[in-house]
Amino acid sequence: MNRKLLIIIPVYNEQDVIEEVLSDWINLSLNFEFKILVIDDGSNDNSPKIINKAYKNSNKIIKISRINSGHGNTILFGYKYAIKNKYDLIFQTDSDNQFKSKDFKKLLHQLNTESELILGIRKKRKDGFIRVILSKFFLRFFILILFGKFISDPNVPYRLITKKFLKKFLDSLKKDSYLAPNLLMSIYAKKAKNVVVKHYKRKTGMLIWKPKKLFIFCLNLFFEIIIYRFRL
Repeated sequence: MNRKLLIIIPVYNEQDVIEEVLSDWINLSLNFEFKILVIDDGSNDNSPKIINKAYKNSNKIIKISRINSGHGNTILFGYKYAIKNKYDLIFQTDSDNQFKSKDFKKLLHQLNTESELILGIRKKRKDGFIRVILSKFFLRFFILILFGKFISDPNVPYRLITKKFLKKFLDSLKKDSYLAPNLLMSIYAKKAKNVVVKHYKRKTGMLIWKPKKLFIFCLNLFFEIIIYRFRL
């Protein structure tokens, strides 16, 4: 397979796990070229130092530091970087150590299908009860009502994307800033494939959102989805 793969990992204050996460992906064994784009979204802990150390020790890592702009915008930045630098395949995962590289090849094997987007869905999700309920029931139902599509795990941060599809999706966006571009991508896709991957419990960082913060985020997210629906 003569393709270039970019693995995008956004990072914000993950000093307790980021070394393990990067080591896991650096040691991924593939028979073609890949790079890991690590985007530090303005971390104020020791994450930048740990990322810099990994960068010095591995030629697979590309590191970029940005002023904090939020998870969604950091992901969008990574996607635009991938298109600009002509990567054939783009993979996005988070830096919280809730996914492992060993499941990546499950997604890679689906490239022989007609799928343009391959989602590593969390059949057994290891998040807090409220987040699981909001995602599995309210978000799914909301998307089903608005778009007539049932998406098992619409915002999952473990996805393999073809360059052609990613470019079309980015071109379809009407603005530069989004809370959850991955969710909108799942809605936009016509040929998505689901692959079950293992999800691990988060052991560090922000384990539980404060109710007020979670409520505001969900309200803004649902508003974003509604706007996206009527601007398509």
